[in-house]
Amino acid sequence: MKKIKKKTIVLFVLVLVVLYSIIYIVPKVSGAMIPSYIAEYGQLKIYDETTAYFVRNETVYLASDTGDINYFFKEGSLVRKGGRIMDVKPNGQTGKTDSEGNPIGPGEEYQRILENLGKNAVTREDYRNRNVGIVSYHVDGYEKALTPKNMKKKGESFFKQLSQKDVVSLRRKHVIAGEPVFKIVDRTEWFLVCFVDAVHLERYEVGQRIKVEFEDGELDARVYRASEVGGKAKITLRTDYYYERFAETRVAEATLTTYDENGVIIENSSITEEKGRKGVYVKGKNGDFFFVPIKIYATDGERSLIADDFYYDTERDGEMVMTVEVYDEILKNAESK
Repeated sequence: MKKIKKKTIVLFVLVLVVLYSIIYIVPKVSGAMIPSYIAEYGQLKIYDETTAYFVRNETVYLASDTGDINYFFKEGSLVRKGGRIMDVKPNGQTGKTDSEGNPIGPGEEYQRILENLGKNAVTREDYRNRNVGIVSYHVDGYEKALTPKNMKKKGESFFKQLSQKDVVSLRRKHVIAGEPVFKIVDRTEWFLVCFVDAVHLERYEVGQRIKVEFEDGELDARVYRASEVGGKAKITLRTDYYYERFAETRVAEATLTTYDENGVIIENSSITEEKGRKGVYVKGKNGDFFFVPIKIYATDGERSLIADDFYYDTERDGEMVMTVEVYDEILKNAESK
């Protein structure tokens, strides 16, 4: 009876050893348990989601009369220099008055805007614009506090105080002398100021084309200035693109796309270096992984888009180098080699 138990125990141990070998030892030797993946075509999109602050050359005009407004142009219309934007027909009123009939001037809803504008607003009795531009009936009072000339000096704290909620619509039936009535915006060039993580500053080079996406549209812009300010990357974009709401928008959420291409995608954990060349380990027909040089076009920090089939190595006199092919099996973690 004891011999039978001993045989059973020995047999049980042998089975465990065999199973352990099958599950752990053999796969490691054959490479079956080494994490890998298949190189495939895909899209690499490198972008930053941020808040965009609109900066324009713009002039606000004030009413010279009190009365009923007659508009001649719609929001966003391009008007030539000297165009008559509107007129005011006197209606017998001299403005708002208090309980005793004394005039109290422009409405309270415009007081903040007028204070911010100071002496920078224009009053013309004929309501003709001084310069060619886009007519807009939206103001927030920062038309002169924030301009292309002074935007470089403004830090993130200044921009964070700006809000789209401060933008006021000027379209109405009646106006009191001294109230803002319209503005003219230069559309030949305007700017977007954005702040992104400082580590992403290298994504932005002066002159580089950037795709800017808003909730209701998109446009192309170029990097006008890029610098690190207060621990953030301050990115200033210049454009002459006509975005329908550019004259009435001060603040908007935006996506800045710096790279968007299709090609062979690999994981950055697969990248290593041998003899001064970056590369990955590709599984051969015999099951072993061997080093293959690569050329990286772009990376988002986790994945990279690389050349496929072959590339020319400019650092080695234009030598043609055979590289990763689509559907190659790539070692996931180069350090495990």
